[in-house]
Amino acid sequence: MKAPDAIVETVLEILRVGLLRIRYHAAAGDPERCVIEADHIHNLPSLIANYSPDLLAFYCTVERPAFERRSSPRDVADFLPLWNRLAGNQSASAPAAEAGMAR
Repeated sequence: MKAPDAIVETVLEILRVGLLRIRYHAAAGDPERCVIEADHIHNLPSLIANYSPDLLAFYCTVERPAFERRSSPRDVADFLPLWNRLAGNQSASAPAAEAGMAR
């Protein structure tokens, strides 16, 4: 199944922000934060390449909350608008993903 364009665009922006944050924390000498940031985004290319509502739900219900638990409100703030956009672009035909998107 091809991912909807709006979801692809949003996921790509999450990846871009995540990679910039990894670069910033690497330059600041914070490898632990780099690992947390990488853990958050490392499966997103597969979400785009092999899109399914279940993979989107996994990101929303497992990977995103894991990132939030290991992050400060400031770290999470960079992603909130993107997560909200992702929720707004969610397909009505993806009930499995719906449960994870409402936050």
